[in-house]
Amino acid sequence: MSIDHESTVLERITPDEKPLISSKVNEIPPCEAGESCNLPTDIVLRSSDGIRFGAHSKNLEIYSDGFPIADSVARSTEDIILPEDSDVVLLLLRFMHHQPQPDLSLLASRLLIKFANAVEKYRVYSATGVYDQPFEVFLYAQRHGYSSIMDKAGKLAITQEPANFFAYAHSIGDTTWRDLAELETHNLPTKEVWEALRQYPDWPPIFGAWYLKREQMREAIFDALKNPNPVLHKGGLMHCADWYPFLADVLGKMGTSIPSYKTFVQVIESCLPRLNGCTHCNIVVNNVIKSRMYTLDVIARKSLASYLDGDR
Repeated sequence: MSIDHESTVLERITPDEKPLISSKVNEIPPCEAGESCNLPTDIVLRSSDGIRFGAHSKNLEIYSDGFPIADSVARSTEDIILPEDSDVVLLLLRFMHHQPQPDLSLLASRLLIKFANAVEKYRVYSATGVYDQPFEVFLYAQRHGYSSIMDKAGKLAITQEPANFFAYAHSIGDTTWRDLAELETHNLPTKEVWEALRQYPDWPPIFGAWYLKREQMREAIFDALKNPNPVLHKGGLMHCADWYPFLADVLGKMGTSIPSYKTFVQVIESCLPRLNGCTHCNIVVNNVIKSRMYTLDVIARKSLASYLDGDR
């Protein structure tokens, strides 16, 4: 049986909907979900559009937590009636076989959303690929009011496509999603964020605010490097001779690097060999890192609205 992407009608599926049991007696169909599956079928799942699927009760138990337990129904005489249509039911069953799984990127958006709802409801753990395209799932769920799916997909999209999600959220005026996504852009190159924002009208103000915030983080890093609290060396020296080559190396690299805490720590670690094991200078470095962790976190969590208003 092939999956018809366009033949189904989108309907909201809630986690509270339970499969129904029909008393109608019918022969159990063979399995259509597994490639060359020879396992005997012992249970029937009937879709909302009346298609009957022969299934394996053991597979339902192994691959999901939401279907009836194998011994809970008289499988030879009763159909399990599901609220999902045949496209979704067949997809679910295909994910309940030990075989290469369907490529979900080929599904139409509305079928992907319905399938995501079913995966969540029946807890089909093998179908984790339902969120492999979280940005697209978010867009479709947003248009049709699927708040639970939208929340999950949005959080995944932020981690996978932070710049694009940041730009989109700003374009629709959603400051909550915008600011959540902006937090994930701090480790991205400036060009990547610029290219994402410029896809939408009225992008210069938000890019300017984002850039001001980035430069404030850079200034905070430079201030800590230029004015560290010294640790006295032998002979009363503030720094040993190795400190200055180390500092010059760090300043040079940070001048062209992304001004984030993660990058700052990486640059520091790459330059540490210049200190030649000086324990006093290493104490200074550790103190600088600790102080910047707090300062940069405070800046990172400032809303972009304050930069749009010119308040830094």
